[in-house]
Amino acid sequence: MWSIELDASCENFFTNRVVASLRDERQIATESERAIEQLTVKQVVAWFVKDGKIRREQGTEAAFLDL
Repeated sequence: MWSIELDASCENFFTNRVVASLRDERQIATESERAIEQLTVKQVVAWFVKDGKIRREQGTEAAFLDL
């Protein structure tokens, strides 16, 4: 078994990643009218593709993701 020691900056990075992912998953679930636990990989990928298309066609303000 591996043992990894995390410093504060690394821990903050991963905490921020989890929070950001949850934000996206909540939005996907809301738009899909499903619980987060019911989302499939296919639905998540399709949502990211759709948001990217919105960004390209309508601009960054119209898309959900703030890239």
